[in-house]
Amino acid sequence: MDEALVLSTSANGSAPAPWAGMVMALAIVGFGFYMTFIIRGKIARRTAARPSSRELIEKLKAPGRPRHTDAHAQMAEMEQLARRFSAQLDNKARRLEILIDEADQRIAALGGASEPTSAPAPPAAPPPRTAGGNGNRRTDALTAAVYEQADAGLSSVEIAQQLEKFLRSLAGDI
Repeated sequence: MDEALVLSTSANGSAPAPWAGMVMALAIVGFGFYMTFIIRGKIARRTAARPSSRELIEKLKAPGRPRHTDAHAQMAEMEQLARRFSAQLDNKARRLEILIDEADQRIAALGGASEPTSAPAPPAAPPPRTAGGNGNRRTDALTAAVYEQADAGLSSVEIAQQLEKFLRSLAGDI
């Protein structure tokens, strides 16, 4: 059999109609045109519903429109937020002052307890100098001893170990 004849025959063995290919090509081209018109119509409807850029600019320039309402609302909201944060910080500062006073009272109570017999008490030293403050810093003997040991060149670990021994001896006496 001839190869050209084999390629041009259909599955049932008969030759295809010459117009079938043309009908198929016309259907594809027609569908393409149909979809083009549908898409163009949708685009036209969308743009007709939206105001033009000139209309938007004229609307913004209109004299009756308040221009700064959004900015004023945001400023008011920011001020409320700042007040709320300030109140929270003030409450936390008050709570911290109360805790510091309670800690000072407990330290004073521990310092007023009987002196330990096994470990020598840290020597009393003059209160440390304040760094640029108004000179109203409260210090007790324990704090002064820590500053003295630090001035003597001891590391923070060594100071902590000595204070731990001192506090254990105080707890054993109580």
